Amino acid sequence: MLTIIEDRTTYPPDGRIPNLEDDETACAAIGTRIEKLLPADYQGEVFARLITWSASGLSSQSFPTWADAITAATKYAREEFAGGTDQRRREQALDANDLAKLDAAVVSTGRTDDPRIAARDKSRKWANCGLAAFQIREQLRIRGGEPLRRSAQTYGAGQGDALRKALLVLPASAQSVLLLDCQFPQVHNFMIEVHHDGSRYLAQGYQGTYFAHWWLGLDTSYSGTPGADILALRERYGLGRRISTTDYTSLLDGLVAAISGGWPQAAAQWRTLPFNPDQQEVEGIGKRSASPTILIEDFEVRRPEVARAALGGGDASLSELTTRGLTTD
Repeated sequence: MLTIIEDRTTYPPDGRIPNLEDDETACAAIGTRIEKLLPADYQGEVFARLITWSASGLSSQSFPTWADAITAATKYAREEFAGGTDQRRREQALDANDLAKLDAAVVSTGRTDDPRIAARDKSRKWANCGLAAFQIREQLRIRGGEPLRRSAQTYGAGQGDALRKALLVLPASAQSVLLLDCQFPQVHNFMIEVHHDGSRYLAQGYQGTYFAHWWLGLDTSYSGTPGADILALRERYGLGRRISTTDYTSLLDGLVAAISGGWPQAAAQWRTLPFNPDQQEVEGIGKRSASPTILIEDFEVRRPEVARAALGGGDASLSELTTRGLTTD
């Protein structure tokens, strides 16, 4: 549970924030309001922490203001990135009251592997506001790849050419690999892996729909039955395959068009983009407020071959090798 006292009139009586994992409207509204307060270096991770707090039934976080909450969440994000802690250890230690609630939850379901709990935990770990991208970077760091954040830039209407340039960047040498962490604030987060020879790979999870493993063709972790449209997009952009020049150009065209106007225009492009062309998702995107932007965070993996060797070697992308070693359990 997350409580923000300054929001008590918006979320009466005490400012308890809705479960942002489930409440898309509240997530979008709050994300727009606090976007400028989020740190540029850990924007996705910090917002993910706030979402996790809002969804938790085992612990309670209360702050006077959003600024205070973001300060606390930023501390968590920076410690996680520096310390390489396992995702399952990132929650606060449970006190006796929390443990009692957990015991009650287990009794009510009859087992610890209740599919609802498993689905929730997987969603947090693999498809929630950039955590999939974060885990890929973090595992490359642990394996000696030395990812270094080089820049972060937000692009909006009128900056289509600059966005294209940012997404066409190549590593300075064959000895490094780039990871472009791309964020449509409060809509989607995806990663483009770029090699010196121009090879590019797309890794992603999508909140409540699929995990990075499904996108890469490593398992069947799709929520429900995938439609022909998402399967066709995965065939072109996923399955661990190098994106063709033609398809990459189409991706850039779609992204530029998506930020060139308002959210209705972004929604019109969403079906063509390799993310989640579901009709309900498209309709929700079209109703968002403010203006669409894309944040691109550029990370250089300075020792990719060290990480590749530590991950077992092979010709697959670093994103796929990393994801293979991370369970969705």
